[in-house]
Amino acid sequence: MNKSDLVHVGTFGTAIGLKGEIKINLLTSDVEVFKSFDCFYNFDCSIEWKFDSIAMRQKKCVAKLSHCKSRSEAEDLKNKKIYTSKENFPSTKDNEYYVSDLVDCKIRHNNGNDLGKVTDVNNFGAGDLLEIAYNNKKIYIPMNKENIVSVDIENKVIVVDPIKGIIDND
Repeated sequence: MNKSDLVHVGTFGTAIGLKGEIKINLLTSDVEVFKSFDCFYNFDCSIEWKFDSIAMRQKKCVAKLSHCKSRSEAEDLKNKKIYTSKENFPSTKDNEYYVSDLVDCKIRHNNGNDLGKVTDVNNFGAGDLLEIAYNNKKIYIPMNKENIVSVDIENKVIVVDPIKGIIDND
């Protein structure tokens, strides 16, 4: 398995107790979906994680990894991203995309100029934003009909017509 086969589904949080339990900040809307995945990996598949238990406690996901026996082992995982195979997910519908499909897509202005590449997709509460490496800085373009002209996952190209002010000299 390689990186392009993975979907980011959560991030390890703080350790809980002394026996290796840890909070997980889920990117899925339902803990049952997360629990249904059979294997979890780090970003480059060099580590596979198996969980003995995954549960909701006080509106937080708490998990116990099979290999994690102490608080210090759990603390070592803090802020590490958790991935699972794309095969665990259903196919997307039209105009739906997994973040992993969008990352590394070229961003092309509808005037033909290449602007950069998608480095991440963020949501700060008002909708998805494409994070783009542009002229040695990050810019954010809202993932909506007003800004996105087309998305070609197969060729890894997103054509944009960003609202005035997002791009320098725009």
